[in-house]
Amino acid sequence: MPLSGTLALRPVEQLVLQGTSFCNINCTYCDLSEESRRTKSRMPPELALTLISELIDADLLAPDFVVVWHSGEPLTLLPAYYAGMIDAITDLCARRAPHVSVSFDIQTNGTLIDEAWCDFFERHARVIRLGVSCDGPPELHDAFRIDRRGKSTFERTLRGMNALDARGIRYNVIAVVTRKTMADPQSFLEFFHARRASLTDFHFNVLASPVAGMDDLTYAETDRAAFQRFYRRVFDWWDEKRHEGSALPIRNVSQTLERIATVGRADAPSFISETSAPLRSLNMDAKGNVTTFYAGLDIATQADRYGDGNGLALGNIQRTALAQMLVSKKLTAMLGDFARSHHRCAQTCEYYAVCPGGFELIQWLDHAGSHCDAPETTECIIHVKALTDAALDFIESTDRSQTEYR
Repeated sequence: MPLSGTLALRPVEQLVLQGTSFCNINCTYCDLSEESRRTKSRMPPELALTLISELIDADLLAPDFVVVWHSGEPLTLLPAYYAGMIDAITDLCARRAPHVSVSFDIQTNGTLIDEAWCDFFERHARVIRLGVSCDGPPELHDAFRIDRRGKSTFERTLRGMNALDARGIRYNVIAVVTRKTMADPQSFLEFFHARRASLTDFHFNVLASPVAGMDDLTYAETDRAAFQRFYRRVFDWWDEKRHEGSALPIRNVSQTLERIATVGRADAPSFISETSAPLRSLNMDAKGNVTTFYAGLDIATQADRYGDGNGLALGNIQRTALAQMLVSKKLTAMLGDFARSHHRCAQTCEYYAVCPGGFELIQWLDHAGSHCDAPETTECIIHVKALTDAALDFIESTDRSQTEYR
């Protein structure tokens, strides 16, 4: 469903549902508001079914369609809630979109995993992928992942992972990297390496935007060399373990090397355009607000940018049909903004071919009033340039081609 002069809408590959905004812990770097994390909301199943049904009506479900529960702690709801949702969504797609293969992801902090949850994950093992958020050993994990009393959550997260391990339930891990991590990358990596038999893969995040007032989470352009050294240590460590026959699959490593390997190819994709392709990733919060471009986007992000106080929300499925959202002036304006951003980056940035994208909103935040055609950001330098340079240094020092690492 192309819109003239902007970007074309894509079938939805990933639908992020906020089953609840409530969270049982209180991570200090969480990008959800304190109010939302304390609110014991629950998405009515009919909201999700309405949205998916309207996507089917518009022929906008990709052949491989993933429903993700994230943003808030999903496991504060009961297993029966997700069992019912999985059955209902699977049945809807089977009846009305039999060409679509549907699967499900749950991202959890791990603290509530018990035998009942393990039973649930085992029963749905064919269609569910599980992710656990853990920042590493206790001195790293508990620096920011604390409860509402300011106490440690590490032992509770570890207990949850151990419960999964005991039942043979595999999962991926996402970890946030801070200055504490960078000071001791060996301990960080070895912690997850010890659990590699249980992990489908591992991914570390440098926060999308530095957190003011938190020294361990703040970074600037002048930190480029420090981050490049950290990334290079990760590549070297990964390669050492790979040659020992005990590799830990690190998504940051594999994806970076794969992007570099595409440079110069006639069929090389535009990673920036792919990351924020409109509708490719669609989100709906517990109240029915629908956003796109990025996974897990909150309507409070850039709330007043388009004059309605709803950020990048296309509308609310309880009040506005999806078909109306997709022909709105607001979506047309957003598509134009993103297209301009991509064009500027393509024309001015020497790292464009390997950039995974996702920095358009940060351009707006860093350069007030920008119409998504602002210059590079600190995040571009730390997340993309330093990482790419570390990967290139690694490739050159090992005297191997990029394709050997794919």
